[in-house]
Amino acid sequence: MLDNNHEVLSSATLEQRRREMQDIGGIVWLIDLFLSELPNYEKELKDAITTEDSNALYLAAHKFRGSCANLGAIAMVELCKELETLGQKGDMKPATVIMANSLDTEIQRLKQALEQERE
Repeated sequence: MLDNNHEVLSSATLEQRRREMQDIGGIVWLIDLFLSELPNYEKELKDAITTEDSNALYLAAHKFRGSCANLGAIAMVELCKELETLGQKGDMKPATVIMANSLDTEIQRLKQALEQERE
């Protein structure tokens, strides 16, 4: 499980994205795109838990982790890694607990951190 003091965003990754995207609309575009896709990632994870589909959980967590890593969302990357591993193992009970206890909180923390980065 993730520790509450775990960093939400990597400042080094964000700074790298700022430099890379300087000529194509900046990081705000990337953050907006991520935030617009966030409900879809969340829905895919929750649907996998609801249907107890471990393969769907693995795939949804893997896809979400990639997007989170692109923005340096450290805490969410770790959460997704846990869910990926559990999906691969077909171990849905702990995945359900993680989803119930951590996902919404981490998504809110990530949204807040990204909103601050937009400013």
